[in-house]
Amino acid sequence: MKEYILLHNDFYPKSAFILTENLKKLCQKLQIPIAGIQKIACENRLLPFVDELKYYGQILRALVEAQKKESKLLVYDSQTLLGILEFFRKYYEDLEFKEQLLKDFGIEVDILELEKCFVFMPEVILQNIKGLHKKRRWEGFKCAFLLDRELEKIVRDYYLIEEFENILGLKILTFYKDSLDYLLLSNKRLAHKMGGRDYYEMVDCGVDCIITPNIGNFELLDRNAHENKRASGRDDLEIPLLFIPQIFLALFEEFGASDLLFDRHIIAPKML
Repeated sequence: MKEYILLHNDFYPKSAFILTENLKKLCQKLQIPIAGIQKIACENRLLPFVDELKYYGQILRALVEAQKKESKLLVYDSQTLLGILEFFRKYYEDLEFKEQLLKDFGIEVDILELEKCFVFMPEVILQNIKGLHKKRRWEGFKCAFLLDRELEKIVRDYYLIEEFENILGLKILTFYKDSLDYLLLSNKRLAHKMGGRDYYEMVDCGVDCIITPNIGNFELLDRNAHENKRASGRDDLEIPLLFIPQIFLALFEEFGASDLLFDRHIIAPKML
């Protein structure tokens, strides 16, 4: 089995820490070999306001380094995944971008080989967890799965929801939405209003929790939960947000609430 280099968006370090620590524990449990961790600190929807070549240069370097080490990037948040997919789109479609990028970074690449150098975290988890003896601790629970709108085709093509339901025992309602966390930097009042709208739309469907692979979603909906509640005029705040690795770690009885860092959440999960 190839070793993986973990890659994530570190624009929100506190939220990213919860995801990273849980994924490291899950990889250890599933015997997924990890060679290191890399991070990219950028909110994708702010790209018009930052140096695109510098940002995409980080992605290019990470892919090239993984290729040299004969490893793969294990991308474990959806914002970074979308950044990588956008990098390849621009590389193929924007000749000026391609030429300037290669000139600035002095890197010769085989772009077709680089496309093989990354994989999205749920795919690796599903490959390695099948067949393991585990308790279906989520049997009878219902959750909302909050996903980036751009990932809908990928999720459907790989039957991720069906695979998750089969292994976890969860009933999953999918919500494909644009991530609005970027508003926290420009208009917090609007961010809290929109965050509260999305949060309570899912809550009102009778779910027990909300899961997401998007660190920005967690930052907006968990770490700003009290502000979102006030902006929405609601008095309930009980449905927690969870990252995908936390959901899978909970299948193994040796992992309790403290192991999953539930105490780091603003909306504390109480189901374990």
